[in-house]
Amino acid sequence: MTTAVATEPRLEGVDILVVDDHRVFGEVLAMRLEAEARVRTVAVAGSLADARSRLPTLGGGLILLDYHLGEENGLDLLDDVARSDPRPTVVVVSMSRDPDKIVRALQAGADAWLLKAEGYRALVEVAVDARNEVMTIPSRSLREVVQRLLSKAADERRPESFLDSLSSRQLDILRLLAAAVPRDQIAKRLYISPNTVRTHVQHLHKRAGVHSTVALVARAREAGLEA
Repeated sequence: MTTAVATEPRLEGVDILVVDDHRVFGEVLAMRLEAEARVRTVAVAGSLADARSRLPTLGGGLILLDYHLGEENGLDLLDDVARSDPRPTVVVVSMSRDPDKIVRALQAGADAWLLKAEGYRALVEVAVDARNEVMTIPSRSLREVVQRLLSKAADERRPESFLDSLSSRQLDILRLLAAAVPRDQIAKRLYISPNTVRTHVQHLHKRAGVHSTVALVARAREAGLEA
């Protein structure tokens, strides 16, 4: 009698781009992928600019994308990914299981979300599944993610407001302003500089057609800003 032997999922022959501002993490992961997953190539990018410069040579490969890249948001790379032909698969690899962030990632085009704490084996399994069009998200976030997606689907039937034109980062800042969080604390929470916060707030004033943060918050609440 022949006994079936389970084989580990492989990424054999795949070109991979690891986008993470923690250089040591990225390089260690790249070395392990090269040694154990039989991938074709692995490159490491520590910023959006670096990642964008490598996209043309990635083809329909795999991107392992950190959500926070210093003062940058990894999701901002997904517009460039969407324009790639063939389009690479994107797995967001993050320390966070925040359902709002997961929903934004999925809506922006991410194919899966993995917690860094899950480890290397889980990363390979999730990446293989994602390339086979099987989506994975953290189980503890699943219920809230589904609820938010259903809520957003219902919101699509509502008239558009200035909120619909905002980026995920601008919405993050707007929610914190509405919660009366000081700007210096907003910068710390979002891992960006105070100057970046100030620039975003100025853009928010223009989008809302107001001239003060108080009026901005009031306008956002009237438009249905969620906490």
